[in-house]
Amino acid sequence: MELGTVLGLLSQYGVLVLLVVTFLEALNCPGMPAGIILPAAGIYAAHNSVSIVEIIGLTVLGGMVGSVVLYIIGRIGGQPLLDWLKKHSKHAQRASERCEEFLEKGGFLTVFVGRIVPVVRTIFPLPAGAFRVAVCPFLTASALGIACYNIVCVGAGYYFGHAFL
Repeated sequence: MELGTVLGLLSQYGVLVLLVVTFLEALNCPGMPAGIILPAAGIYAAHNSVSIVEIIGLTVLGGMVGSVVLYIIGRIGGQPLLDWLKKHSKHAQRASERCEEFLEKGGFLTVFVGRIVPVVRTIFPLPAGAFRVAVCPFLTASALGIACYNIVCVGAGYYFGHAFL
């Protein structure tokens, strides 16, 4: 998805489209890169009568709903999938063990940081669900991590977006 496409969707359908687009981005759908969507939302806020706070709130809400869906998928089907992968691949077994150890040791901080790191942020809810990270800490750390990431990206579009128009 390109900057012009996102700005066009926002112009045509309004800011509620951000819920849908950020939900799909949180589900790791192809063509929904946060690096374009979030700055475009900031550009839109800078040039329209929409509050940047509203934009950030909508993007965090969309991201959280997508994260909950992936967490539930991980919780329901993640462990059987991990067991199958571990049985068929030593590499998958080592990676799974490291991921589980990382989640157990780091807890809240691991989830928070995992929700900020590009690429990892959109797949993170699956192993969190599979390894049964407690729901409340997962949701709290996710909301804070998503909010930090989105504030930076939307803010960049809001303050520096004129350079791309």
